[in-house]
Amino acid sequence: MLITGGGTGGHCTPALAVAEALSQLDPQGKVTYVGRADGPESRLVPAAGLEFIGLSLGSMGSSRMTATPRLLTRMPLAYLQARQVMADFDPDVVLATGGYVSVPVAMVARRRGVLVVLLEQNRLPGRAVEWLARRAAVVATSFAGTAASLPGVRVVCTGNPVRSEFSTLAASAGAPELVPVLLVMGGSQGARHLNQVLVESLPRLLAAVPQLQITHLTGPGDHQRVLTEVAALGLAEPQRYRALAFVDGMAPLIAGSGLVLMRAGGSSLAEVACLGKPMVLVPYPHAGNHQTANATPFVEAGAAVLAEDPGLTAETLIGEVTGIFGDPATWERMARASSTMARPGAAAEVAELLASVARGAS
Repeated sequence: MLITGGGTGGHCTPALAVAEALSQLDPQGKVTYVGRADGPESRLVPAAGLEFIGLSLGSMGSSRMTATPRLLTRMPLAYLQARQVMADFDPDVVLATGGYVSVPVAMVARRRGVLVVLLEQNRLPGRAVEWLARRAAVVATSFAGTAASLPGVRVVCTGNPVRSEFSTLAASAGAPELVPVLLVMGGSQGARHLNQVLVESLPRLLAAVPQLQITHLTGPGDHQRVLTEVAALGLAEPQRYRALAFVDGMAPLIAGSGLVLMRAGGSSLAEVACLGKPMVLVPYPHAGNHQTANATPFVEAGAAVLAEDPGLTAETLIGEVTGIFGDPATWERMARASSTMARPGAAAEVAELLASVARGAS
C-alpha cells in the first residue's frame, strides 16, 4: 500500500490515521508514505513510525495562476521518481490524500494499472482531487455535500479519519462538562491575524470569564512575537495564559478544553468534533475560501459559531467566547451538536474501502 499526499501538515493526519487502521486490518501489510521531500510530512511521517519517501516537487504556493506552471515545470522529475517508487514497491492500491505530490504518484499508478483511491478532507475538493477524480476508483469524502462537486465520480462519504488517540478518548468520555478552558489554534503553522486579535483581547477576556484558562498554539513562526507582546501587557494573572509554538499530541489538549477557537481545516474540525467540543471558527480567508465551506455544516448543526477573519476584532472575539462560556445551556447544546458531527470510525471505513478496492482488483 502506498499513501501519498502533501502541501500542509494537515494532509498527514488522516493518512496516519488510515495507516493505523490498515495495520489493525492487516498486521502483515506494509504501508509507505510518499510526499514532498521538503514538506512537513518529511518530519511528521517518520516521527509516527511510518516509512517515508520524498519526491522533489517543492511548494506550489496558493495561487492557481502560478501553481499550474510550477507543477508542469517540476512534474518530469517528480514523475520519474514516482515511477521508480512504484516499480520498487508494486502496491496493490494507492491512497492519495491531496496536495500536488499526489498527482505524479497517481498518474504513474494508473499507467501501471494500480487502482487509486482519493481522500478529500474539505467540503470543496482541492485542485489535485479535481484533476484526479475521474481517474480514481473511488473518492472518500469527509462531507456528504462534496459529491455534488464531483459529478460522474464514485463518491463514498466516510468522514475525515482521526487517529486512534481521538477515537479512544471519545469512546471513554462521559457526559459533556463545561470547563473554563479556551484552546486557541491556527493550524500547523499558526494564524498571525488570529494571534494578534487574541493578544489584544487578553486582559479583557480574562477579566470577563472568571477562572478562564487559555492555551494558545501560536505556530512556530509567530511564537516569540506573541510572547513579547503578551509580556508587555503585564497581565494581572499571567498563569492563566500559556503560549506554545506547537504540540505533537493534540488529543489531550482538545479533550481538556471547554471551547476551541480555530481555523476550519478539515482535520481540525474532525478531531474537535470527535471529542465533542464547541467551536468558534475563523476560516482562513484565502485559498478559494474553502474553509468557510468546511465551517458551514458545523455552524448549521449548532456545533460552532462563525467569525469571519476580515472582520475579526478583539470585541468580536470577546463577545463570542463570553457568550458561550456565560451560558451553560448554549454550551451544552453546542457540545452535543459537535458530537453529532463526529465520525470516530472514519479511519476504519477508509481502510475497509481500500481493502475492498484491492480485492476487486485482484
